[in-house]
Amino acid sequence: MANTDVGVAAGGLGKTIAAAIVQFNKAAVTPDLVSMVAAVKGSNTVQFPIYSKLGVSDVTNEATGDEDTEVAATSITTAATNVEILRNHINARVTDLAAHGNADALMINAGQVLGNAVAAEFDANICALFDGFATSKGTDDGLRFLDIMDAVASLESNDAPRPYAAVLHPQQMYGSYGLSNELGVTQTASSVGAFAHGGAASVAEQFFGAGFVTSIAGINFFTSPQVIDGDTGRKKGAVFAKTALGAGYLDFGGGNFIEMRTERNELGASTNLVANGYWAVSELVDLHGVEIHTEIS
Repeated sequence: MANTDVGVAAGGLGKTIAAAIVQFNKAAVTPDLVSMVAAVKGSNTVQFPIYSKLGVSDVTNEATGDEDTEVAATSITTAATNVEILRNHINARVTDLAAHGNADALMINAGQVLGNAVAAEFDANICALFDGFATSKGTDDGLRFLDIMDAVASLESNDAPRPYAAVLHPQQMYGSYGLSNELGVTQTASSVGAFAHGGAASVAEQFFGAGFVTSIAGINFFTSPQVIDGDTGRKKGAVFAKTALGAGYLDFGGGNFIEMRTERNELGASTNLVANGYWAVSELVDLHGVEIHTEIS
């Protein structure tokens, strides 16, 4: 097992140590956007019952004088999606020399790095499901406002309940092939009347004022580097309802599904840090999600 680098500890004597710079993944984007269900004590599998919807054609319109007519019963069908919760983990060994000879909060920062990596893995698991949606939108010249509207039209047509969320790769949002390209070459938000391919000035103001967009047409936007690759030079994000995807997890308290553990290794004069996350993910209702497969370069 690899030991944590002790270079900082050995070289920190007699020096002023600045605040630590800890590199984190952008993580924990998706847990609030999918159906999260904690496994009850004594089980490690979560079952999602999914009821098929009935159409207007299933409703009988009686004619005058037929109020007492008995009609055949309509079947209500359900399907079950089961997810078996499994362990996702990462660990590191911190030597006593590194911990005690370090002016930095090494143990704390190391634990945060490990926990963050496990959280990023959860996002990666969710983003990998986007490619399974039956419906896909996107163009060869980058993400367009109308791609988002086409996705909304598909979700609404399939009775997907709001709110909707969009999880896109950063390159699908920014740059010459991102949604921000819809602003064209205009430099001031006040002069932007609409996107090049449809849209609204309010969205332009979000980009210009904050540097990112938070909401379009009632869709909450998020970016994640965990969005998977598509064909060469493309990414596969998605717009979806909460009912599209689900995750079963072990709850360590307050909805937290990631825990940190420490284990003392006396023979090695070190401490093992372990980050555990227990979950499993699955697609639930296919038509409640739309893949956004667009060019990024």
